[in-house]
Amino acid sequence: MMIVYKGEKMQFIRVNTLKINPEVLKKRLENKGVVLEKTFLDYAFEVKKSPFSIGSTPEYLFGYYMPQSISSMIPPIVLNPREDDFILDMCAAPGGKTTHLAQLMKNKGTIVAVEISKTRTKALKSNINRMGVLNTIIINADMRKYKDYLLKNEIFFDKILLDAPCSGNIIKDKNRNVSEEDIKYCSLRQKELIDIGIDLLKKDGELVYSTCSMEVEENEEVIKYILQKRNDVELIIIKANEFKGINIKEGYIKGTLRVFPPNEPFFIAKLRKI
Repeated sequence: MMIVYKGEKMQFIRVNTLKINPEVLKKRLENKGVVLEKTFLDYAFEVKKSPFSIGSTPEYLFGYYMPQSISSMIPPIVLNPREDDFILDMCAAPGGKTTHLAQLMKNKGTIVAVEISKTRTKALKSNINRMGVLNTIIINADMRKYKDYLLKNEIFFDKILLDAPCSGNIIKDKNRNVSEEDIKYCSLRQKELIDIGIDLLKKDGELVYSTCSMEVEENEEVIKYILQKRNDVELIIIKANEFKGINIKEGYIKGTLRVFPPNEPFFIAKLRKI
């Protein structure tokens, strides 16, 4: 079914604090005519107006910022990585969340960033290099096969980010046209990936599951599935009031989050292995 979204797409940037102070970058861009507005994050701004493409500036090429939706910044914040954590990013390209994790970790600890697509792995490498990320190992592999190597070698993680492949949303793609079969396919793959993620967590380790889809089958049903299938996992409550200025509400399962338009739609849930 095709749904048309007629609203204006909101635009945000995340300042790369590994390379520059947010206020310094703000002044540089404002001196070029860019109008920026503060958000709940001191290192993220909404781009209200720009005389040029925000992805074509010298500052962008220098890796001073990443254009991405404010919604997509929430999963790494919810994962809350420590500087000494060993982290797995299961579906990492193009690297917005991977580089955000590295930023939160101050380029310390270790991130293993896995991406199945060769083409998208190139984009991931490019963004990691551009943003000055030094704590990340990039693996071009199918997570469903790579997990066998990890389990065989008893490699387990403190925290895992699963920003799962999904059917998308009407803000990211105004011409989005997906069928029920597309959604069912995504849901089956997501359930497989979240099961793998729990397998790869250390005891007391945490996993954040997110998608940019609004479909229940790809979100709450995936969480319900894993909680019913396994007795070694529990849901961690996330509070919506931590994210000011965003159209964010509790999901259809208590303790999960949903972001709604005009922000880019997102679903976020957090699990702990017990």
